Amino acid sequence: MTAAGGRRGGASPEVSLRAEMPGEDETLALYDAVGWSAYTREPDRLRRALSGSHTVLTARVDGRLVGLARTVSDGETVCYVQDVLVHPDRHRQGVGTRLVTDLLDRYRHCRAFVLTTDADGGPEAVSAARFYRALGLRPHAEHGLVGYWRG
Repeated sequence: MTAAGGRRGGASPEVSLRAEMPGEDETLALYDAVGWSAYTREPDRLRRALSGSHTVLTARVDGRLVGLARTVSDGETVCYVQDVLVHPDRHRQGVGTRLVTDLLDRYRHCRAFVLTTDADGGPEAVSAARFYRALGLRPHAEHGLVGYWRG
């Protein structure tokens, strides 16, 4: 799942990235801001999900949580990027790019770096596809892979 924006021209905001567990209120506010209410309807479940993540990476501007990415991984052979979120008022300012490129670097030693996103064909899906391609990621099928889903 992703809710990341690309990068518009101009200077990047002063974004600090840190592997940390953000506070519950700010986490819920960020997930709400991107419309991921399935996560925020069950705050305890979201907290457990974040706690069970291999890495939780936050992006902050002046201390305010503006982005988050998290992975599920064995830390050696495969990294699954579970969530990438960027607050809507920070889209297209390089925040999503910073989050994903940091994860790509952290997991460069892994054989597989996997990210799955919604593919509803709408404008957000098209924008996400362009964003991830610009970072060097390719759809599963281009790697000869087939994904399976139970939802």
